[in-house]
Amino acid sequence: MWGTLEVTRQARVVNISRSGALIASPVPAALDSTQTVKLLLEGHEIKVEARVRHLKRVVGAGDEGAHYRIGLEFLEAPAVLVHALE
Repeated sequence: MWGTLEVTRQARVVNISRSGALIASPVPAALDSTQTVKLLLEGHEIKVEARVRHLKRVVGAGDEGAHYRIGLEFLEAPAVLVHALE
């Protein structure tokens, strides 16, 4: 039996480009999985389909604590995102 579990947790964008993003997340994501990422851009929510290409657990200091660095490859970036990054 197969199922789907969607977990909505806030993550911080470390860097972003037309082709993908590196995020810091409190929860991991499975390598090579496809994820729907919701970005907040100038007050508007943009949904982007992305594939998880990199995952690394990072032990932080102080309040940051342990988190995961997740490298995402955008499968198709919306025009509004591409325009905002130019």
